[in-house]
Amino acid sequence: MTDTSHAFGTEKIGKILLRIAPPVMLAQMIQALYSIVDSLFVGRYAGSCLTALSIVSPLQLLMIALAVGLGVGINTIISAKLGVGKTETANAYDGVGTPLIAAVWLLFAGICWAIMPAYAAMSSDSAVVIRDVILYGRIVCVCSPGLFFESIWAKTLQAEGNMKLPMCAQILGAVTNILLDPLLIFGWGGIPPLGITGAAMATVCGQVVAAAVVAPKGFRKSPPRNVYRHHIGQISVWVCPTF
Repeated sequence: MTDTSHAFGTEKIGKILLRIAPPVMLAQMIQALYSIVDSLFVGRYAGSCLTALSIVSPLQLLMIALAVGLGVGINTIISAKLGVGKTETANAYDGVGTPLIAAVWLLFAGICWAIMPAYAAMSSDSAVVIRDVILYGRIVCVCSPGLFFESIWAKTLQAEGNMKLPMCAQILGAVTNILLDPLLIFGWGGIPPLGITGAAMATVCGQVVAAAVVAPKGFRKSPPRNVYRHHIGQISVWVCPTF
């Protein structure tokens, strides 16, 4: 538990909100930087690439909604269990959450890989744009475990009152993306210019860095298999309102 967690039940709600809300708000703002930074550099590389980014953007928003929605649902149930002193049960729910989010990622990645060519063809008549949509979309949607796992582990830490580490994770992930974008898109130091593929790789690397920062303290081991059905059912009850 963190210092913030000891404030629950002892300090005024307003003071607690002023302490825990700003890091969460900043982390969400930083999350938006990924697409903004990609658009900035990709737009300078080629106009067709920028068009491809705008086409893939709805799928990225859907991906973020799935990851954050499931994370928030698990965050809520963990907070409820911690509030009544059931720490082991809270850890068990988080332990179920990790393989559950992995399954959601695999399902989402498989669907995106399969539909991306048709989605690209439906969205544009340009062969260049269609190619870029497939390249960028498949990388950011399929190679996105960092986004999904970071969401679960960060929300676990936030449920325990640790707001600073998830914020730091988002900052480091965004900085990684910002540094790698021009390097991979335009090429430098022997690295060939990768264009929109480089932008996608930079985004994925930033997500992996963010997940790696919260993993040591946010990951919980899996509970016995016989609790999975019950816990997933309970998680579903808490997750549905987030969507």
